[in-house]
Amino acid sequence: MRRVISLDSTGTLVKISNSVGYQYLRILESFFPGALSDRDRKILTHQFNKNFPLHYKDSMKQDPNFGYGSIGCYAWWKGLVRELYLSSNIDMKDYQFSYVFDDTYHQFRSAKCWEPFPETVPVLKDLKSRDIDVVVTSDFDQGLVNILHQHGLFDPRDPSKSLIKEVITSYEYGVAKPELLKLVKEKWDIEFHVGDSLGRDVSGAANVGVRPIFLDRKGGVSCDHISIDNLTGIIDHLD
Repeated sequence: MRRVISLDSTGTLVKISNSVGYQYLRILESFFPGALSDRDRKILTHQFNKNFPLHYKDSMKQDPNFGYGSIGCYAWWKGLVRELYLSSNIDMKDYQFSYVFDDTYHQFRSAKCWEPFPETVPVLKDLKSRDIDVVVTSDFDQGLVNILHQHGLFDPRDPSKSLIKEVITSYEYGVAKPELLKLVKEKWDIEFHVGDSLGRDVSGAANVGVRPIFLDRKGGVSCDHISIDNLTGIIDHLD
């Protein structure tokens, strides 16, 4: 029987290139070239970085799991981005916003806005060479599959040849961690789960009987469970 482990995605396998604010500004400027001064760019990048987590939290509270079972993922993100622009004092006509948002939506579901951590591919290849299957368990929408596919980490057409065996998202199943981890445990009997959130990944895994490993990339965070500072630390904790 093959061994299976679970990994989080954002902050664990992949990250936003540069910053959320940088990406939102980059896409916005592609529609309005030359409209912003250097000072405006710095201000907007700061505002986007500051306001995005707040709107994300509010949207998730109002319509959990990216609008699963209610408004749907596209409308969920459209509402969030509209609020993000309004809170950053960006005003545009409805038809302009529709064009900008549609491009933003699709770019964030591609490799254009994301990049793997330097050790991601080597560690995944090492695990595969040891006949250990990797399941990605993430509070994410279905766009994660495309992001991982474009980076060569997962092929949904032939998972058996991929570095990642399966991608399981909260949007697909309609539940977030820890409930999502419970479902993964029941399906795969995972040995442990690795993630960078003390709440969702570490406590979430422990609460459903999965051994957690905390990925503390910046260091200095106190944790009662195993901690590593990058993904290569996984190899040291394989029984």
